[in-house]
Amino acid sequence: MSRLLYIDWLRGIAVLFMVLWHSIDAWTLQTDRDARAFTVIIFAAGWAAPLFLLLAGVSVSLAAGARIARGLSRAEASWSLQKRGWQVVLLAHVFRFQSFLLNPNGSWNSILKPDILNILGLGLVASAFCWKRADSRRAAMLWLIGPAVLTLALTPLSREWWWPTLLPVRFEAYIRPVGNFGVFSIFPTVAYVFAGAYVGWLVWEHRSAEGWVHRRLAIAAVVLIAVGGSLSAVRALEVPSPIDSAPFFAWRTGAMILALAASWALVGTRSRDSWSPLVVFGQTSLFVYWIHVEIAYGIFTYPIHRSLPLSVSFPAYVVLMLCLLVAAVLWQRRGRGPLIPAHLRAASRA
Repeated sequence: MSRLLYIDWLRGIAVLFMVLWHSIDAWTLQTDRDARAFTVIIFAAGWAAPLFLLLAGVSVSLAAGARIARGLSRAEASWSLQKRGWQVVLLAHVFRFQSFLLNPNGSWNSILKPDILNILGLGLVASAFCWKRADSRRAAMLWLIGPAVLTLALTPLSREWWWPTLLPVRFEAYIRPVGNFGVFSIFPTVAYVFAGAYVGWLVWEHRSAEGWVHRRLAIAAVVLIAVGGSLSAVRALEVPSPIDSAPFFAWRTGAMILALAASWALVGTRSRDSWSPLVVFGQTSLFVYWIHVEIAYGIFTYPIHRSLPLSVSFPAYVVLMLCLLVAAVLWQRRGRGPLIPAHLRAASRA
């Protein structure tokens, strides 16, 4: 049995992008935000959240398959992962509560603000529930790709629905963007989890021929990038912000699947005992998320909030990453293991 380190490695890339955005956004002067370098940082950092979501979906199917291999039924494996998803939702609120306590200007209802962990947890619950029924290629298409397509189809409609206005605004923000009351919404974000779950289903079903499946995934990814990118470019001429559109989702998902195949080619054959900073970050991504947000935005760095030129805030980000790496290594060596739910970790080869 060995961990699929290439998934941890790619998740480590997402950690780099995540911390990059939060630190640069928190510390950089407003006057430096029009610089070309800042625009490049925004583009790179924008991949962190969808990559986390897609890889979480991949890990749902791989972890479920590993549970089946250990003798659990599909229903038991599915329910186990659904419970893990609800745990992530609970952790999201615990994290927000901590932020409220540490922020002198915090508002109590910010505890209910939907962020990446809230949506990721709900996506895990939904994809694990649907995975139970994905017991064949056709069923996987129906129960994993189907919900992704449905989510994308409903996204533009969700912006016009009247009934979410009956909900408290923090709960309306789960459905669609509402000012600053939420960071991520279910539509279309959860679609990334379902897309990842289907990719994970394919990887598990063809685990005896990993090279074959990743080459096919790479080909499919290139097609998604070409078709989605072309349609997204056309749509951009008509709609100023096509970020929630299906073509945008297609090319972005294609790029992430291609990155997954590339990560397999780069590190897929490494021994599980090989060490890599990116693998460490991938295995401790929740721990790193938990502490770095408070470091970047909290009282610990309050004197430098929005006060550093970009030429200084970027080196400060590098220093922060080195400190986080030391913290992540120490966390693992304390014997607690990576603070990341089992369904978010790379699964094992049977």
